[in-house]
Amino acid sequence: MKKEILLDRILGSLTAAGIGDALGAPTEGMSYAEILKIYGGRVTDFIDGDINPYFHHARVGEVTDDTSQLYEMALALAEAGGDYKIEDAVRGLLNWADRHPRYYPQSAGPTARMAIEALRNGEDPLAVGRGGGNPERGSSNGAAMRIAAAGLVHPGDLEGAVRDAVTMTGISHGTQIGYASACAVACAIAAALVERPDIYDILHAALYGAKEGDRIGRERGRVVPGTTVQHKLEKAISIAYDATAMEEAEARLNDAVGGDSSAAASAVAVAIGLFAAADGDPVKTLVGAANVGADTDTIGCIAGMITGAFCGYAALPKHWVETFERVNTDFDMKKLADLLLPLSAKE
Repeated sequence: MKKEILLDRILGSLTAAGIGDALGAPTEGMSYAEILKIYGGRVTDFIDGDINPYFHHARVGEVTDDTSQLYEMALALAEAGGDYKIEDAVRGLLNWADRHPRYYPQSAGPTARMAIEALRNGEDPLAVGRGGGNPERGSSNGAAMRIAAAGLVHPGDLEGAVRDAVTMTGISHGTQIGYASACAVACAIAAALVERPDIYDILHAALYGAKEGDRIGRERGRVVPGTTVQHKLEKAISIAYDATAMEEAEARLNDAVGGDSSAAASAVAVAIGLFAAADGDPVKTLVGAANVGADTDTIGCIAGMITGAFCGYAALPKHWVETFERVNTDFDMKKLADLLLPLSAKE
């Protein structure tokens, strides 16, 4: 693939992740029915979400902790120069906590907060990631929502994507669900970054990543209760191809695959199901994520990583891109894409 095309696809993934995050932020925590009732119909653009306590006082088009974590983790990977190790992952997570007071600690999930405090105290990162305390710790969305770079630097290389996803995940979400959800997303992104990406191949790669991540998590991590990511993905893909319209896919994904105690399994499956139902179209995918209900900002961020890698930056609606870049000036996605490109082009 020509470098300019690869750069467009990397930038597309990073930017669409942020757009999906910002589109979904005002609807976070609402049910599918509540979104329609509260906003008077489907959300199709950036809106004022001040009515939502999760999004209180945020600017229209502003991202959440999802994109900010993705950004710092990707920057740390790029700075590692192709030799990504666990200390680089730790640096990325701690940099996020130190550099983004707008999001940390108030927007951090309980898994991330506990991990960051333990890592600041010098505890062993892998022991921190395997830490217990409650069933939800380590099965939440934190690893999957920040995993983009693990796929972006390994176009077409699923094993490489799994390797870096495992390194990025193990410091905080060291469970079979944490590993499987992150590896599924990373592999989907890697499969999208080939010259002529095929949606079937992307979905197959996501299932491969889910299976490999689950295996690795059961070998190295803590096994927590919850439906496997692979099972959730299979159900989501089946719904996507059976539905006759996006609205039907959204409603059925919400009902059959939506939130449970293993939050990451649900969010990843719904995000990938929306991508499949939309046939990869970035507008349909991201609008679907904003309306599907539950953790819509995270679902949008994950779906954006994949559809952006598939379609590229140039395919994203110009008014969405302009709003995203004007409002979120802390994140220079073009510079980050330039930093990731040399690692990606080596593949």
